[in-house]
Amino acid sequence: MDRPTLSAQVARHLLALVSREHLRPGDQVPSEVQIGQQLRISRGSVREAYRTLSALGILEIEGGRKPRLRAFDPAALSQVFGYAVNTTQVTPGQVLETRRALELHTTQLAASQASDAQRLLLRELIGRMRTAGEDRTSRTASEREIHTTIAQASGNPLFAVLLSALRASLEASPRVRAEQQLLPQECTVDIDAHAAIVECICAGDAAGAVAAMSHHFDIALTRVDPTRAILSDRS
Repeated sequence: MDRPTLSAQVARHLLALVSREHLRPGDQVPSEVQIGQQLRISRGSVREAYRTLSALGILEIEGGRKPRLRAFDPAALSQVFGYAVNTTQVTPGQVLETRRALELHTTQLAASQASDAQRLLLRELIGRMRTAGEDRTSRTASEREIHTTIAQASGNPLFAVLLSALRASLEASPRVRAEQQLLPQECTVDIDAHAAIVECICAGDAAGAVAAMSHHFDIALTRVDPTRAILSDRS
């Protein structure tokens, strides 16, 4: 087995320290100089490790200040998923299928766990979608917030992070951006699909909410993979 690089050793050492000291986002971690002295390695190796951890969204590094731990951020995952889509290692349809599996579960949980404030927000967002109509930028912003609110209402912060990263990877795809240019009647169908999800969640109807979310993804999947529509017509 290959021996870890000095940079990898530094990263492991720092992550072990975070666990051992029960550090939290916003807390300071030892400087490059301190870590270099502790491990008896060059500051350059430590700097390389810290830059890697910064790129992964773990450390916040600013000139003249001690490094701090960052809050969990989907940005790094978005880059990984986006890279997979752009290099055709996965298709937009496969990303949507993954989102679908996660969102069906978050919707089920949200129907029973959403707070009154979250239910009110979801209804307000449907109103914003209807007001936006064919304004893609405004409509998409409200749609994104609906899915984020549902994920947050599930009570599991990992769902919100994963779904945000998956969505961002699709939004970065030229093909998917083109698919978002909907005809007027498609906009209405899209808004009504989200309204059905929200109404079921607000009513505490978990089964209905899951069915409505599944229908929403059926529509989305046929837009990025027309063969699905053909197969559906034959069934």
